[in-house]
Amino acid sequence: MPINRSALIRISTIDRCLQNHYRRWTIDDLIEACTEALAEYEGRCNPVSRRTFQNDIALMRSDRLGYNAPIIVKDHKYYMYDDPDYSITHLPLNDEGLDALNSAMDVLRQLQGFPQLAPAIDIISKLNEHIVQGTTVGARPAMDIERNPDYRGMEHLGVLYDAVRRERTLVVTYQSFRARNPEDIVVYPYLLKEYRNRWFLIGEKQSNHVPQVNIFAIDRIKSVRIDTRYPFKRSSDFDPLHYFDDTIGVTRLINDKPRRVVIKVDRSQAPYVETKPLHSSQKVEERLSDGAIMLSLNVVINYELERLILGYGMHMEVISPLELREQFARQFRKCVKMYSEQ
Repeated sequence: MPINRSALIRISTIDRCLQNHYRRWTIDDLIEACTEALAEYEGRCNPVSRRTFQNDIALMRSDRLGYNAPIIVKDHKYYMYDDPDYSITHLPLNDEGLDALNSAMDVLRQLQGFPQLAPAIDIISKLNEHIVQGTTVGARPAMDIERNPDYRGMEHLGVLYDAVRRERTLVVTYQSFRARNPEDIVVYPYLLKEYRNRWFLIGEKQSNHVPQVNIFAIDRIKSVRIDTRYPFKRSSDFDPLHYFDDTIGVTRLINDKPRRVVIKVDRSQAPYVETKPLHSSQKVEERLSDGAIMLSLNVVINYELERLILGYGMHMEVISPLELREQFARQFRKCVKMYSEQ
């Protein structure tokens, strides 16, 4: 049976409370604990209703999730487990559950830069080690996501993630590649974004005189701390769900508009570009007799788009817009000159 994230947080919180035998838990105590947990993990401030709580208790008592939790109400007031050793985390796993556990471990191992996940990784690792003892199930990972363990700035991801989720103003000590010295910048953090194994903080400088979205490479951040002088300010011009929909990479301004870019791809690379599109807006406009294709993109023209096209070298030709085609022509002429010189 599917269960949403909020219900899982509430049920886990109830279970954790009922395992604490040094306190007696009323319905108000448990509702308060669930409300605080949702505020912590999802930023919700609305209190959990009694009806929602009672539905959670009924779900835990039932076998719909396999819990069959022995929850009783003592003296018509205090909730507790009839079995003091019971916990929903003590349930035995079948082959399907063990397979799901190993899959979760494969994914979590790739996200070890987030300290918020460290407890989950540690718990699942220990649980996994305990279960596989005496079985034929191997512990070898079945997937590997590209990552750079020596990437600078990963130590800041935890603080940045919490600040984005909780809407906390930051002071970021930042040094761009062009700057001689780092500077302290007050930032309203809106989003963490990864592109090609590099992380970026998307936010807005407090010092901006006009609305603007600023981009900070995590590897250029020297330090981060919470700022209490300036209340967090949301941007009405930034939608984290759709701001980058028409963008390859992260480089764009609030007022940038997408352009129609037409590209010719030769026959040797056409199959790869079709199966791994350059962008979600990619469309094949024409198939040529020699096996090449003409495709179009509807994207913001930026540095990352240029780098992507240049990476295909002679296999990809920009047809339009004309100014972008001329820009590539100038770059290739410089390359020819550079490689022609002895």
